[in-house]
Amino acid sequence: MRLLAAPLLLAACQQAEVPAGNQVAAAPPQKAAPEGDVAAAERLVRTRIAAGGEVRFVDASRSASDQVPIVCGQYEQGGRRQRYIVVNREEAFVEPQMQPGQMDRAVAEFCGQGNDNRLPPATPTAENVQ
Repeated sequence: MRLLAAPLLLAACQQAEVPAGNQVAAAPPQKAAPEGDVAAAERLVRTRIAAGGEVRFVDASRSASDQVPIVCGQYEQGGRRQRYIVVNREEAFVEPQMQPGQMDRAVAEFCGQGNDNRLPPATPTAENVQ
């Protein structure tokens, strides 16, 4: 039995064939994954807002209007939260660069959200009045 195991052991210990020049073949380059709608929107918004300070994106949502992709969201920079809308991965609209009220109307139309993205004040109802 011992003699039969020796050829198997020797075969297992042999090294794999080494390419000429003793160099390891490089792995083929991997293709980058396609950029998603939200990542593309955030990249575009970064190009539109003023540089200076860290930018953190929050509350992104995706939708479409007439088959055109739309990303709505918010970003925080310098302690302020601002809204943005990106249309078809090409056009970015950021709140500080719009006239007062324009972002409210755009958000209501394209993002399906009400004014200002803030919680409305609490309204007393018969159930929560003491």
